[in-house]
Amino acid sequence: MQISLNELKKKKTSNRIYILGSGKSILDISKQEWGEIEKHDSIGFNHWYVHEHKPTFYDLSYLANDYFETSDVDMFKLAQEKCSDSVFILNHSLDEYHNNFFTDSTFYKTHVNHFDYFEGDVEKIWKTHTDDIGKLATYWSVDIFNHFNQPYGSLMPNEHFINKSRGQLFSTIQIAVLLGYTDIRLLGVDLNDEGKFQDDYDDAPYSAKSVGNGGEKLKARLSAFENMKDQDGVHNTCQGTKDKDYLGIHKLINIFTNKCLKNNGIFLTVCNPNSLLTKVNINYQSIIGEIKMDKITFCIPSKNNRRYLEACIPSIRKNSYRDDHDIIVFVDADNDGTVEWLESVKDKYNLRYIVNDTDNLYGIGRAYDKCIDESTTDIFMIFHADMMLGKNADLEAFKYLDKKKVVCATRIEPPLHPEHGEKIIRDFGMWPEKDVEEGWLEEDFDKYVEDAKVEFKDKTTNGCFAPWMMYKDDFISIGGHDPRFASAREDSDVFNRLSIGGFELIQSWQSFVYHLTARGGQFQHGKLTQDHNQKSEEWQKLMNNSTREFFRKWGTTVLHNNLLKPIVPPKYDIGFVVHNCTHDSLRELEPWCSSIYVDSPMISGYIEEEQPNTYSDLREKINSKMNNQTNDIIIEFDVKDLNQEQFSYITQFSQILANDEELEEGEFELGIFTVKVNKVKTYEEELIVNENTMFNTN
Repeated sequence: MQISLNELKKKKTSNRIYILGSGKSILDISKQEWGEIEKHDSIGFNHWYVHEHKPTFYDLSYLANDYFETSDVDMFKLAQEKCSDSVFILNHSLDEYHNNFFTDSTFYKTHVNHFDYFEGDVEKIWKTHTDDIGKLATYWSVDIFNHFNQPYGSLMPNEHFINKSRGQLFSTIQIAVLLGYTDIRLLGVDLNDEGKFQDDYDDAPYSAKSVGNGGEKLKARLSAFENMKDQDGVHNTCQGTKDKDYLGIHKLINIFTNKCLKNNGIFLTVCNPNSLLTKVNINYQSIIGEIKMDKITFCIPSKNNRRYLEACIPSIRKNSYRDDHDIIVFVDADNDGTVEWLESVKDKYNLRYIVNDTDNLYGIGRAYDKCIDESTTDIFMIFHADMMLGKNADLEAFKYLDKKKVVCATRIEPPLHPEHGEKIIRDFGMWPEKDVEEGWLEEDFDKYVEDAKVEFKDKTTNGCFAPWMMYKDDFISIGGHDPRFASAREDSDVFNRLSIGGFELIQSWQSFVYHLTARGGQFQHGKLTQDHNQKSEEWQKLMNNSTREFFRKWGTTVLHNNLLKPIVPPKYDIGFVVHNCTHDSLRELEPWCSSIYVDSPMISGYIEEEQPNTYSDLREKINSKMNNQTNDIIIEFDVKDLNQEQFSYITQFSQILANDEELEEGEFELGIFTVKVNKVKTYEEELIVNENTMFNTN
């Protein structure tokens, strides 16, 4: 009986599937391990039928219509007879003779899209965006994309066809992905030579065996063996042929795993520690046991946040997938007994804390960097003191993590801020204590997290915000947080830099935290965002200074889409020549340019007032109109003509210039502004790496 894809998916009984290969390591699997395998789904392919284990699914999508000379060695016939209860995956183009074997079986049919990569493609593939890597492949035919209206270049399977290259293994992996498994474990995928476990079975037909053990009688197998570049080397699918330098299947699986599967929260691992796959960045995973996750460090700054830490840290220990993650708390200020509490629970929660021993505040960015610098794990997670971790949020973020990727969790927040596309508004309490009015509804939150995982299954977006996870060495490579953003805008700045630095930003909608929404800083005891006066005076001053610093650095406001993916316009070298400038006007205009030229008398007074608030050297930046104007772009105007509408041009000059496709050297008018373009050059890439930070990237 033929079934649909939806019906096929209903045959799943777990999120874990074992793919059953033919390598010799199959013979080393213990009885206890087979017992574990039986608890989960499995999928065999090709000549798996020789083995005693009967798989849940059986992939026979390989077209071998004319390979088998007699029925007693026919793979299709023998697979159906010996694994009759398996659900078979067949090819729509399978011939009538072989189709008839499955009249009384349950089967699903698919098309197969054949492609090849070559060794010379590898470097370019790794540099190409995930959605486009398939465009670098050589296809036997590209008509299949048009016929089924599928995006050309995607290597992910779809309801119409699976992709195949270098033997059947890749197709079987595609089927496991298509069925929705998130834990795919490869058994018997050794690839170190041509040996097969079937060679040790006396009753196995020669068609199931390797060359030298009877398999040479199968013409197709002998032909593949004779065409190998190195017959004494690795498996034929892992090397080129005598006439073509095909990319090995082990390298293709590495690309598919780390470029495609990780973007979809899917773990693919191999259960033989000596498999060739372990040499190309495919992780070893034991047959028995849950998915292995790397140890990470939770980095948590605190400034008088004891009441929040008392809920935050227990939530990490309760809900982390891995129970031995490191936790480092940086205590920037303590007038509420934070250190006393941390000292009393440091052994219970296995945490470290660092106390600011200077006379000045570190600020949140530098505090994060101190935690990261002190960490001993390869991976860290930025975490706020007023956040509570949801069940397995660490694992669900880690599933997507790789080098040059940043993964954030999805925030669930009480109704303090307006609705926004990157978060979920649900009220599970306004305060971290359980025994107060509007207190923490922990049990309700835990239940909702499980419901949300169902509701948002398979959803990912590309914003970035706390909590976020990445590799420590990647973060150090960009110099950490910019110290000019003390305790505000530090996140927007680092997200801009990650975005233009080539990092992929991923938001997992299976990884959740409850966020009490800046209660530890902005709204120390307030509740409503709309009431700006409820924000602490200290925070307002920090935010004002940091916002002006952001304008100075980036030449624009903080920009992002509705899912908080950064939008970074080009950074130009712009000089303002301002007539009739006043002290107040200078204060408004100065952050928006690289240099500003005004009448001399007002310069020194403004510099004396503003220099303590900025890392920029204002004596270099602010000049007399009499000085030589050396900027790439000079914008001249009279303050007397400046109104709110005209000022909006000033805040958007980067976007205006970037949107001018015909921007070239010359002069033009824009409202009250005379714009002289001396050079068309942008400098945003120079902003990616910080210098003179604790990570010594100068």
